[in-house]
Amino acid sequence: MSTDVAISEANTDAQRAEVQELFSRTFRGIAPNAIPAVKDDHLYAPLVLHYHDIETGQLAGAALTCRSQVAVGMTMMRRPEYAPVMDRHSELDLMAVAPAFRGRGVGSALVSAMEDRLRERGVRIWFGNATRDLETARLREFYTRHGFTVLPDSQPLPDLLGRSWVLPTAEQPAFHFYKQITKG
Repeated sequence: MSTDVAISEANTDAQRAEVQELFSRTFRGIAPNAIPAVKDDHLYAPLVLHYHDIETGQLAGAALTCRSQVAVGMTMMRRPEYAPVMDRHSELDLMAVAPAFRGRGVGSALVSAMEDRLRERGVRIWFGNATRDLETARLREFYTRHGFTVLPDSQPLPDLLGRSWVLPTAEQPAFHFYKQITKG
């Protein structure tokens, strides 16, 4: 890991706008509101980390993990199915490292810092997926190296915490991954 990277939470709309800009440059077609506004934190319980190079102040990388769309939707519809596990899961939604900082351990530092913070929040299951337009072979290796169970291509995510976390209308990703976070 590079020692020249400062990791912190993006807790203001201005900080999140900077993260959104990195994601917009990195991912084609990303929604302009992919990062939740601070006023919506009560719904999404987001953890947005941003990494700045200490020497240049440049944004080196960022990540977003939050409640799944399924859980948020059920909450908004006042359906209680997900209430018992609402704060015991988190979905790794987006992660990016700026091209100039790739290969320096920023992604690994990001995963480690997020897992520590999720553990502190009491999260027990962390999951996500890789879409087909990404470098899936490299990502499969990355998530496996970081202790995630990486499912075979197109295999559905199993029920976790006794619940399904995938929207029935969601586009099928290249693969899903998940990890149980143990109490520290």
